[in-house]
Amino acid sequence: MFAYGHFLYNPNKLPIADHLMAHEETHERQQVKFGSVELWWEKYIADAQFRLEQEQEAYMEQYRFVKRKIKDRNAVARFLHAIAVELSGMMYGNIISYDDAKQAISR
Repeated sequence: MFAYGHFLYNPNKLPIADHLMAHEETHERQQVKFGSVELWWEKYIADAQFRLEQEQEAYMEQYRFVKRKIKDRNAVARFLHAIAVELSGMMYGNIISYDDAKQAISR
C-alpha cells in the first residue's frame, strides 16, 4: 500500500487500519508540499536520507495516532517496537538502526 498524491493504492485490497491511514496521509501531505508527486517519488527512491526523513515523519504520526487511541501502555510499547522494526528493516534498505528508529519515532 502506498500514497500517490491524493490516491491510496491498495493492490491487495487489504483492510486499512486507522493508524496506517495516518501514516499514508502524512505521505500525501509530504508529496503535496514537495510540489510534485512524481519528483517526490523519484527522490524517495534515489535518496536514502530523504526516504528516511519522510518515513520518520510518517511513523511518528502513526505512533502519535496510536498513543491518542490506545491507553494500554504495554500495547503502545509493542506497537512502537513493531514499527521501529519496520523502519529499521529491509523494506527501507536498513537505513537506520532499530534503536535509532525507536527513538526517532517516539520523540
